[in-house]
Amino acid sequence: MRHRDEHKQQALLEATLHEVAEHGFAVTSVARIARAAGMSPGTLYLYYRDKDDLLEATFREVSRRIIAVAIEAFQAEPAEAFEAEPSTLSPAAQQLKSALCRVWNALVALGRRQPALFLFHDQFLHSSHMQDALRVANQECAAPLLDAFALGQQSGILKQIDLALIEVFMFRSIYSLLQGSSCQLPAISDASFDQAFEMAWDAIALRQ
Repeated sequence: MRHRDEHKQQALLEATLHEVAEHGFAVTSVARIARAAGMSPGTLYLYYRDKDDLLEATFREVSRRIIAVAIEAFQAEPAEAFEAEPSTLSPAAQQLKSALCRVWNALVALGRRQPALFLFHDQFLHSSHMQDALRVANQECAAPLLDAFALGQQSGILKQIDLALIEVFMFRSIYSLLQGSSCQLPAISDASFDQAFEMAWDAIALRQ
């Protein structure tokens, strides 16, 4: 049996990520991925059954990176007060808002540094490759955030809406903003991202 090299496996994931982000699922073939990774198509099949298996593995890795950054930011100790002026929010609401703002800023920074991550992730989420098992796996990885959303609803901080809607307003909008800045639209400024966060918070939070 041929030896499986973790470096080659990682190279295949990275090649898949960037090829799909740049060219899309339809154009990205096994041969193109293998070439980008600097190996033969035959070597690729040592690690993955087929293209679908490789795409799924890449999605799991991309999701892991994005979720890890989000959870690290959410659980981090605040470096300073969230707002310079006194807040009208309750301490619990202010704490949750501050934590979500850290997540928002961390994801924006990640998307600016590694736009291919979000391009791949967004394409996969809206493709036929996205299966229920992958959704469940993502939910398990993102449990600290989802639990915080549920607690926020129980505490009367967040609106009683489907958690999927909270995710859409609070995080999926980042994808659109980042993609807009990579197209022929003017680059999104930091101030605009700050305004977008306030709009996202207003969409999910109850008035206090």
